[in-house]
Amino acid sequence: MSEFDDIAAQRPANIDEAIPCMQNALRYFHERDDYRAIFLRAYYIITLNVHAAINQRGDYTNPIFFDAGWVSSQAGHFASLYFRSLTTFERDPDAERAWKVAHGMAQERSSTVLQDLLLGLNAHINYDLAYGTYLNLKQHGDEVQHLSLPRRKFDHDQVNNILIRSIPQIAETLTRDYGGGIQLLRKTMNGLDVVLSGTGLKYYRERVWWSAISYLATTDDEEVNLVHQRSNWESAQLAKRIADRSIWSLPVRTVGRAIRKEKFGDITLETPVRGA
Repeated sequence: MSEFDDIAAQRPANIDEAIPCMQNALRYFHERDDYRAIFLRAYYIITLNVHAAINQRGDYTNPIFFDAGWVSSQAGHFASLYFRSLTTFERDPDAERAWKVAHGMAQERSSTVLQDLLLGLNAHINYDLAYGTYLNLKQHGDEVQHLSLPRRKFDHDQVNNILIRSIPQIAETLTRDYGGGIQLLRKTMNGLDVVLSGTGLKYYRERVWWSAISYLATTDDEEVNLVHQRSNWESAQLAKRIADRSIWSLPVRTVGRAIRKEKFGDITLETPVRGA
């Protein structure tokens, strides 16, 4: 197996296993100036912040989850689906369509930094997250303990707040390491992007939760596939809009590609916050 095959085959069981897996992939992408690094770098920052919240470190000195172990397991499922997506072109052309757009544009180097970020977020949230949440609910027997579902929903929503708090750090890091002007956009919009991103993230993660419950309510593989196909179709439609190649978006895309870095250089990765 090649080094890339080893990375794509990673299947972490929890957040502690997910972090070094992501580090391996980021170093691999950076060594090759691979644009797939952009989304993964943002995802890595979010994962570190969730890890801090789970372990009550850094800014998260008080517990914010009912069941931190469930959240850690959820992160493992979620990361495993991301690594699986790296081999999406080996599978059915109609499967994982949002990931095919995201990884395809990154490998073609035809996208802006913002597009790489948004395409990855769309595929990972609107396609992967519902199924990953379903797998985690099944693993913990939540389909037979219905009163546990509101507790899981609370923890799911708590992650929303971590995502929103991560936006400034993501914008600063991506602009510094990859160019693209996301940090300048934040300053120009005077914080409006945080409001809009927060609203959008909450909206889509709310939809994802109910898709996960739809998975949980299925009675056979055919019904599971029905839910899967809806997520596939909906995430693909949003991917098409983000990947807009029309003449109307040409000036923005031209500027965006002109100010992004072609060479990434060495990567200095943030590390998990240590305990006291």
